[in-house]
Amino acid sequence: MAPRIKVPADFGREHINSEVHGNLILKLKDGEQIRANSMIMSLNSPVINNLISDLCQSTLEMDDFSSEVVNCFVDCMYTGEIEKLQKDIFEDVNKMAHAFKVSWLSKKCLKFYQTDILNFERNTYDEIVFACEIASRAHTHLKQTKYVKNFIKTAASWKIGKSIFMQRYMADFSHLSKRQLNMAIAIAENDHRILATCLVSHLSITLLTPKEFDENSLYLLENIDLKRFSREFPSNFLEFSRFLTEISEISSFKSIQPILEKLVGVNENEDGKIASNLSYSQTSLCTNSCDSEAEELSDDESNSCAIQTDCDTSKDWTKISRCDCDVSDAEKTIIEVKDELKDQTVVEMVTTKNDAGSIILFSYQVLFNRKTISTKLFIKCVDAKQSRWSYVLKGCTEFAFGKRYFDNMPNSNVKMWKFTKTSTDIMITCNDVNVLEFNFKADSNKEFQDSSKKWSRRPIAIGIASQFSEHTFVKVT
Repeated sequence: MAPRIKVPADFGREHINSEVHGNLILKLKDGEQIRANSMIMSLNSPVINNLISDLCQSTLEMDDFSSEVVNCFVDCMYTGEIEKLQKDIFEDVNKMAHAFKVSWLSKKCLKFYQTDILNFERNTYDEIVFACEIASRAHTHLKQTKYVKNFIKTAASWKIGKSIFMQRYMADFSHLSKRQLNMAIAIAENDHRILATCLVSHLSITLLTPKEFDENSLYLLENIDLKRFSREFPSNFLEFSRFLTEISEISSFKSIQPILEKLVGVNENEDGKIASNLSYSQTSLCTNSCDSEAEELSDDESNSCAIQTDCDTSKDWTKISRCDCDVSDAEKTIIEVKDELKDQTVVEMVTTKNDAGSIILFSYQVLFNRKTISTKLFIKCVDAKQSRWSYVLKGCTEFAFGKRYFDNMPNSNVKMWKFTKTSTDIMITCNDVNVLEFNFKADSNKEFQDSSKKWSRRPIAIGIASQFSEHTFVKVT
């Protein structure tokens, strides 16, 4: 008996489309076809062998794949190599190897993924997400788990960092497929802080345009290991719990009540490691504290926060990221005021955390004596436990925190602010509660009567800067 030929083997690509022994017709799209040898194809693929030997097929339909993909697949069968394999057709060639059970080609495809696709030449987001999607689809559709494992192993080499990649990958959160959500969970591995951060960011945006608690958010919540999260990152878990507790009071978010029951259960079973009461108690998440005495606002402090608006969260809202740059950067990155809004200017803002000691700056740019100048409003959380906030209107009040405070400030982490400026007043509401009504003429210090006139001018643009950690969103209407 002649020994069985082992594959992969080099049968010579020059014999592809041979008129002499090309007895198997592969039909491609647009009427194209490839002539192949049935024995060579059968040796490589038990599926093709069954179609030819048992079902007596002499013609195989291959129109599910492009001609480039099928030509590469046949070349691999004839040469035993993957010389014609390229990144842009890799995924479909791997599918063909899987569908026709060409085991050696599946192994070479995995090797190609490791050496070529995971070799990020420029280390850009696009390169990483390309490899990520391949791994995710291979795992979901082909049950090839090694792709995801190899992808996750490369995370340490990403210059952009795992957390940054995940924030961008999950930016369009509500439109992610379950496959992509499962991939995100796999990438995060045991660091549930990453998933919690992405979820809070998404839900903060949802607060701005009330909707039902979406299916993806519920799916991610159900797949976070709450016990492990609370055990390994107790302070982050408590912060996350409190955020969910607050938003659960919104009628459209009632569907997360079962999740909250699990959170309470986790808290109660953690032997006092974290607070069992999810309502706002004496426990503060902020590490900074500030007494009630007046603090002088130094020049360094007034120039220490700036806006970054490189991440648009929706059509109208802009996410503000924490930055300790010079305030001049905020002057360069401003939001223009619409010309038709002549009587009043409204700034809406959402903050999701009381950051004790942190400042938010509103820089209203106005025309005064034929020059563009800035009138500045500073607000500061001076006591996170009691939700006490102080404010400074430069040119109207003392240039020091702790002198003037907002009235009736709601004691909650999630705050929906509204700043309404007219030619005579600035009015601020927080969670629909009036916390400040300041008349530029009547409420300004006597020594600032002249300079307060600048505040009566209509702003042409507004710069908004923040020292707050994360999840602050603004829009100007």
